[in-house]
Amino acid sequence: MIPRSLPRLVLFLAGCLIGAACLPAARAEQLPAIDPARNPAGALAADLGPLWECLSGARETFAVEGTVGIGGSGKPMKVAIKLERFDAHAYDLEVTHDDYALVLRRRADATALALPKHKIVHIGRGATDSADHLDPAGIGARLVSSATQVSLATPLLLQPSPASLTGLLVGLLGVKHDSSDERYERGDGWLDFDDAGRRISANAENVELDLTVGEPGECLAVDDFPGYEVSEVPRDEIERTLCRGVRRALEIALPGAELTAPAATARAVPHGKLEWAEGLRVVTLHGSPEEIGKAHGELLAVEANRCVDSVLHVVGTVETIRGGTWFRKKLDDAAARLAPHIPKRHLRETEALAASLHLDPRLVAVVNVFPELFHCSGFAVSGTATTDGTLYHGRVLDYMTEIGLQDAAAAFVVAPEGQIPFVTIGYAGFIGSVSGMNAQGISLGEMGGRGEGQWDGVPMATLMRRAMEECTTLDEVMKLWTDSPRTCEYYYVFADGKTRQSVGVAATPERIEFVKPGEGHELLGTGIPDSVVLSAGDRLLCLRERVKEQFGKIDEEAAIHLMDRPVAMKSNLHNVLFVPEKLILHVAHASHKKPAAECPSVRLDLAKLLEEVPGARGAATLPAAEAKAAAVPGAVLRGVDTLAIGEEAKDDARTCLDGLCWDTGAFDVAIEKGEGNNGDLRVRFPSPLPAGPDCNRDVWMEWYQARDAEGEVCRGPACVVVHESGSGMTVGRIIARGLSAHGVHALMVQMPYYGARRPKEGKAGAEMLVPAVRQAVADVRRARDATAALPLIDASRIAVQGTSLGGFVTATVAGLDEGYDKVFILLAGGDLVGVLEKGKKDAEKVREKLAESGMTEAQIKETLHAIEPTRLAHRYRPDRTWIFSGKYDDVVPLAHCQLLADAGNLPPDHHVQMEANHYSGIIFLPMVMARIAGEIHGRTPAPAPPATTAR
Repeated sequence: MIPRSLPRLVLFLAGCLIGAACLPAARAEQLPAIDPARNPAGALAADLGPLWECLSGARETFAVEGTVGIGGSGKPMKVAIKLERFDAHAYDLEVTHDDYALVLRRRADATALALPKHKIVHIGRGATDSADHLDPAGIGARLVSSATQVSLATPLLLQPSPASLTGLLVGLLGVKHDSSDERYERGDGWLDFDDAGRRISANAENVELDLTVGEPGECLAVDDFPGYEVSEVPRDEIERTLCRGVRRALEIALPGAELTAPAATARAVPHGKLEWAEGLRVVTLHGSPEEIGKAHGELLAVEANRCVDSVLHVVGTVETIRGGTWFRKKLDDAAARLAPHIPKRHLRETEALAASLHLDPRLVAVVNVFPELFHCSGFAVSGTATTDGTLYHGRVLDYMTEIGLQDAAAAFVVAPEGQIPFVTIGYAGFIGSVSGMNAQGISLGEMGGRGEGQWDGVPMATLMRRAMEECTTLDEVMKLWTDSPRTCEYYYVFADGKTRQSVGVAATPERIEFVKPGEGHELLGTGIPDSVVLSAGDRLLCLRERVKEQFGKIDEEAAIHLMDRPVAMKSNLHNVLFVPEKLILHVAHASHKKPAAECPSVRLDLAKLLEEVPGARGAATLPAAEAKAAAVPGAVLRGVDTLAIGEEAKDDARTCLDGLCWDTGAFDVAIEKGEGNNGDLRVRFPSPLPAGPDCNRDVWMEWYQARDAEGEVCRGPACVVVHESGSGMTVGRIIARGLSAHGVHALMVQMPYYGARRPKEGKAGAEMLVPAVRQAVADVRRARDATAALPLIDASRIAVQGTSLGGFVTATVAGLDEGYDKVFILLAGGDLVGVLEKGKKDAEKVREKLAESGMTEAQIKETLHAIEPTRLAHRYRPDRTWIFSGKYDDVVPLAHCQLLADAGNLPPDHHVQMEANHYSGIIFLPMVMARIAGEIHGRTPAPAPPATTAR
């Protein structure tokens, strides 16, 4: 564990480093003497002037030297400091404590961190990280984030004059000048100045301060540390570690609202989503290792970076100062020895996570072995110990709350491709497990022991995850531990809800021992029937006493309270109660002020959570090779309608929906040979609203399969493409081929009376236009579910794209429900009647044909109203819908596209206005397709076509 004085030392470093900086400012004017009795704020500002010149950056060279004493409930800490700034880039910072000491020496081309207690100096030369470095200019902004309360005071502290601050202190906080003591006071606190403000003494809130401002001494060479062992460390690593460590330490010690009351904003990305349950992040992930890692990073980028900062930079700084050895080197050594024992699928997931976070994969890998370096209580009760025999498995994690891991806490519900789905209570950026349960009712909890450095085996957190992914019985879990090379000393409780069996485990690299319920052990005491109880010292005695006192009366609520303090320590990071036979768990995480045992628990139902995870309820997703083999002509698959209209308060929209829906059910999806160059394969399924000749009663899709960088067919997301009005469906096919090249399975659906659905006598008459569009809407919505049934398709990422006539169909489909993941509407809009009245060329032709059919103007308006997209546009998901329009389009005028965008509440950047008309827009198709593919993949989208976004 980290000594409590060290984190306070890191916090103190923050103030010193900010003082070494800051933003360039004009030199404060020398103020005339001010009578503090008449103008206390002005007098205080004048007294603070010399120190403020240093803090504001008005003085490029200075020295501040003195002592700071910090009292409080723990052991008082007294620190001697000396800060000397020599020029715009060079400074020395010396911090000395009875137990710890450091010298940070920074020059323009090198940085050294010397540790006098260990006679070691870590030196780095050359360039620094462009974002996280210790150059004085602007250092305050790099060390103080918006997630700390300090950020509220930063604007005041970076002013060229202290007048704003002193006005606040006097006017709002009531600081007064005491003429008898010649000092400033508030309550029991006081602030005193000597030597025209060059010496400052203060005492307030258990902090004593005595500082002197002067001139710096000699600027020594960066490596001038005689008799010290020299350790070469990359300079960017040294400065990044200190910069991010100090920034994170400020967030932990003085958290702002971002951390104490985070916005419970739900998000979704391909292969994952983030939801909130009573303040607890619940993250669902599914797919291949790469897909899971990528989604993890996309959903929890901020939290994962905080976790990395806590582990690598806060702990890294503290451990380096305490032990002398550069902490990253220790982690690198651990990672190198552990890596051969980690499954390749976990390594691939870690690499994808790192790429998603834009971090060095080696850094994320070493952070993931962190639990091996620092070493709780656990129990399982069942049978006669509980009210009805139910097995309850409790897990208490006492683990370094002082490094702020609770800011990255989450429950991860994971359905890995080909593995057993599971839930793990963990932290953003960490893919292993220390507390978890799988869908087979296997639950596991770990308790650390000794043996740091025994790293030639499977990491504990990896074994825990493997057990959840691979094991269906308690015997399988025990065999996994017995047969695997192990690290360090760990204790565990394993349980199986199916059989209501449990076991305690003591494991080292050399031996493993299992303790069954009711068995005694020299370390645990005499056995308690139907109980496994693990802990140490007084906590063990308390836990045993609680179990015995409540024996036979333990239910879910009582089991949760078995983990109350003092069984849980002050460092209690999280508590979990598993009810594995019901797949229920209760989770409590520590806050910034309370241990987990004193925070409310959240009840999660793993079975219900898995219902919403693709592939988690049934058989595991087919591996890519098998899926490719299954996508062959002659295959017949089963599709199921997932149309879910839901509630609708608007009467007009409800009427529109009633006219577009159908009786849902299961249907066959057949794969057939492709025709010529029009797709690799064809897909056929029955129309949900069959009409017209027999050839129109089945829906045909041309399947342009996704290709990887080598041109090979691969697994991936899909997009249903709805073509334009031209009989050759040319634009639809161009888009489908383009998306295929971008790694998206494109399935161009042939609308009624097009392609294979056209009768021999030719096109349908104008009177069939509206019925055909209504049928097309139903066909395109069912196309989503037919696509989901196909091999190689990622069913969680199926988009729809439509152009011109197909765009109007797509615009209506998007209002039915949330079936499609994302929607892309090209050259289409709202107010069909207005388009036919005002539009030219294609719109004129349709208008003429409708008139020739004998339909009156009133009849035309009535029939078009049945398929009007704006009636349902309020049901769009604005963040998942895009409209691409032509600024000079005279077929579907821009105003009609804007009307649909407004009706759908689309953000301005989701309505892309191309510098084109209805036909010249084809020259922008490559960029449009790249944008669509980027959005479908969840990548940073490609540049939009030359355009303006709606204003």
